Amino acid sequence: MKVFITGSSGMLARMLIRYLIDQDIDIAGLDIKESDEFIAEKRFRFYCCDITESHKLKSIIEEEKPTVVVHFASSFNRVREREKEIEIDIKGSDNVLEACNHTTSVKQLIYSSSAAVYGGKKGNPLWLKESQPLIPEYYRYGMNKKQVERNYTDAIIRNDLKIVILRICTVVGPIYDKPRSVVSILLKLRYMPSFTRETKIQFIHTEDMVALFGMIMNDREISGVFNFAGETYSVVKDIARNKSYIPLPVFIIKAVLTVLWNLRIVNLQPAGIGNSFYPLILDPAKLVSRYNYKFRYTSDEAFMDVAARNRLPEGTRF
Repeated sequence: MKVFITGSSGMLARMLIRYLIDQDIDIAGLDIKESDEFIAEKRFRFYCCDITESHKLKSIIEEEKPTVVVHFASSFNRVREREKEIEIDIKGSDNVLEACNHTTSVKQLIYSSSAAVYGGKKGNPLWLKESQPLIPEYYRYGMNKKQVERNYTDAIIRNDLKIVILRICTVVGPIYDKPRSVVSILLKLRYMPSFTRETKIQFIHTEDMVALFGMIMNDREISGVFNFAGETYSVVKDIARNKSYIPLPVFIIKAVLTVLWNLRIVNLQPAGIGNSFYPLILDPAKLVSRYNYKFRYTSDEAFMDVAARNRLPEGTRF
């Protein structure tokens, strides 16, 4: 097996790369900026390339001849220009698919989608199955992921190329270091709006994530859409017990979040606030039953592990 990873400097990719190196698997990674974590690793090669550079991307994948491609790269709310966001997330993902379909060594393309495609809305069942309608509404990250899923599902590809779409919940673990995220807010903020107290949130630990990825990459028959999450969920009041909860009207929260978003102080798009009222809890039964997988961590244990290690950059306020 030889693995190629887009967005290789991102957190999920770095978690997976470390696991694959420990398994003595050769990996090539592509991103717009190199992480210094794997510079000395002989089994890892890095290419500086944007997934919007279609010809360069195709040339690199052709040269590497991987058997598995894992597509993590996305703008993930960091781009505020809608056209640029579409160019990266949707057209860039189309470029990845085209390069994989063109390179005959590639037998499996794994796309990292998100729980956000379902959309936080009233009427959502507690456990969302893959058949649940996808209604991300105006949350652009979820909109982009939904469109890529559609493009990948409708694409005409080689018979021997399998596409696996994973709708991933929040992944945490020893190297979690993302400031201005939901996790960092739970770790750092002393005061929180009272409506978040009962909010349900789902975490999967790094160890479970990479173990499941390993099983998927060794499965030459798997294809289709799968929820990628644990079998449990957390409640904010149970994992963030040192918080004070203040009664604040939702419209004030939305207004403040809009200002912080536009100033690039937070990476949480205001349109995604519905997830705080109507959480997205994924039912992983379809994937778990395929491998009879037993999770090593509950959702609470996964969060407590990252809280105990707390590798957020020094000075992080939230």
